[in-house]
Amino acid sequence: MRLSEQRVPALVVFHCNGATAADLDSFKKIGDSLNWVIATCHRVRNHRSILTNDSAAVQTIKKLLRFCPVDSGQVFLFGFSAQGVQALASMYLHPELIKGVVTVCAHTGAQVLAEPVTLKKHYAYLVTRSGDWNRIANYELNRDLNLWGVRCTLAITPGEHCAGSWQEVLAGCRWLQKQLRALTQSRQ
Repeated sequence: MRLSEQRVPALVVFHCNGATAADLDSFKKIGDSLNWVIATCHRVRNHRSILTNDSAAVQTIKKLLRFCPVDSGQVFLFGFSAQGVQALASMYLHPELIKGVVTVCAHTGAQVLAEPVTLKKHYAYLVTRSGDWNRIANYELNRDLNLWGVRCTLAITPGEHCAGSWQEVLAGCRWLQKQLRALTQSRQ
């Protein structure tokens, strides 16, 4: 990953077993391609409460902002399935820290935590599979997020419930980057 004095976006990767540096190998290409900081939160994992995971995520984000040249208005989270739900929950609970998410095969388990008025000007790139058991939930997420003023898109790909490739996450990050550029240009 290339770091400079210029502040850049960051993607924090959540993993069902607690992400480690080894899990970053496939995501390194995203950081290199987009000049983003890529990080993990090893304490966020499945079978822990959303609030316990959220506390760990916030600590990771604050550390990232303190020690890396990250633009504080461009912190994004990525998660697959339950960790996609965790990414959404953390955005809902901390919209001042988290600008958006990329989720793959998430579900609606965190919707009760959302305060829609705080989510305007946030972003969500949702991916589901044509045969995913969470597919209908992704339609609902897309609907709700758009109604709440979140700029959201839903990509539906072939297959069943699975994490997919790093290129899929890269596509989501490129979409996020495009939204940020459009926002910047509209302000000029």
